[in-house]
Amino acid sequence: MRQIATIGLLAVLCALSASEPILAADPAPDAARADQPAAPRAYGQWRIQIKPDQLDEYAKLIETKGLPLFRVAGGRVVGWWRTMVGDLYEHVTIWEYDNLAAFEQAGQKLGGDQRFAEFAKLRDPLLAGEQSCFLHLAEFADRPALPEQAKIVVHEVHRVTDSQRDAYLLFMQNKGLPMLKSHGFRPVGPWLTGIGNRGEVTYLFLYDSLAERDRLLAAFARGEDARAYETKLSELIDEATTRVLVPADFAHRAAEKKP
Repeated sequence: MRQIATIGLLAVLCALSASEPILAADPAPDAARADQPAAPRAYGQWRIQIKPDQLDEYAKLIETKGLPLFRVAGGRVVGWWRTMVGDLYEHVTIWEYDNLAAFEQAGQKLGGDQRFAEFAKLRDPLLAGEQSCFLHLAEFADRPALPEQAKIVVHEVHRVTDSQRDAYLLFMQNKGLPMLKSHGFRPVGPWLTGIGNRGEVTYLFLYDSLAERDRLLAAFARGEDARAYETKLSELIDEATTRVLVPADFAHRAAEKKP
């Protein structure tokens, strides 16, 4: 377990991993219990800070050794992006799992794989830091594509206090998101934070180009909807943070290899 605990990107995997071996899948013991809702899909998000002189080496390592291991373990990549506007040495990646139990099993599988231990030894010296959290989609959220193919992604985080949470979600479901969609915006989410900063609500806004984003924002700003949206949002959130992401080069190549 010592080697696993040093890997950074999947540190949470190790924390959740148990010492027992992975067993064959149980024949869905809860399937017959209609009174129990299925566990929501879990989305792991990692923000990875890379040493400035190691960007190319890191990308090569992820493409050749990391992605194949993560996929075999059971993760489904939503996206792997590098930051265009924000921390320029940061990568952001989001992975989907059936639930947290599936994520735990992925950790157990990787923990017993010598190839993963070798990958971790190569990877850790390339990093300057990392933050991770686990998200789940709100009931009314738009799900992401797997993988997401947008050329430009604006990663937007709203910080909402517990006292405003219900009102905020009600507004976004009934007015905020429908209003944005009617003006041509393509949001994915919202994701609520299950493990991490509970006050953070995450969205991905998808664009074909920055020019498209500028055009949509300019048109939106000329109308009453923009003022109504911004006024209400300012009442309900403490802060909003955005960063502009573009797919990592290896993410493009991996997508092109898909049949």
